[in-house]
Amino acid sequence: MVTRSLCQFLGAVTLLGLSTPAALGYIHFPPVTMPKMCKESTNIRLMRVAKFDSESGVIVYEVVESLKGKGQKVMSFKHSIPKGTAGAAPIFDWVGVGKRAVSFTIEGKSLACGYVFIDEFCYSVDYSFKCDFWLLIRVDPDLAATYFGSAETLEAVAKDLLAGKDVKIPVDGSVKALTTGDRVKLAPALNDIFKKNRDH
Repeated sequence: MVTRSLCQFLGAVTLLGLSTPAALGYIHFPPVTMPKMCKESTNIRLMRVAKFDSESGVIVYEVVESLKGKGQKVMSFKHSIPKGTAGAAPIFDWVGVGKRAVSFTIEGKSLACGYVFIDEFCYSVDYSFKCDFWLLIRVDPDLAATYFGSAETLEAVAKDLLAGKDVKIPVDGSVKALTTGDRVKLAPALNDIFKKNRDH
């Protein structure tokens, strides 16, 4: 039943033209391990906070180093977090100039989306090419089952994984990733956010 629902969902969204099948699977059903996250992402960047405005919900990052992905398909690293976003408080508790983050994205000519890992937290984003910013589309505390720790530690983990090394990856064992069925149920609301951001 879940498989049938997933196939119907993938087909429906593909027809809507919201994203390519690869990006669709990536953002709706995140890689469940950090090795898969590194493998499936087209771009991996080490970033730090250049400035932020908690009132407007804007964080501006600067890229410290690109670990994966040639060239820069997107121009801005401004992240917009809409006021009232449920579960976003840990981001503003964490944010400060110089704080580190690691982003994992899939980027194409007309779309870009992905995950941003900060200290012991993760959120997902979608890029608006028209307005040149990344929109927070959801918080992803369940990705603590993929990685849980500081951004600085993740920088070293990602570098080692990309170099083909065996790495012990810290996770929060008390957190379980959302099931496929759960993500299928959440998908329509997520698709609405994608469409609004890309039509913005």
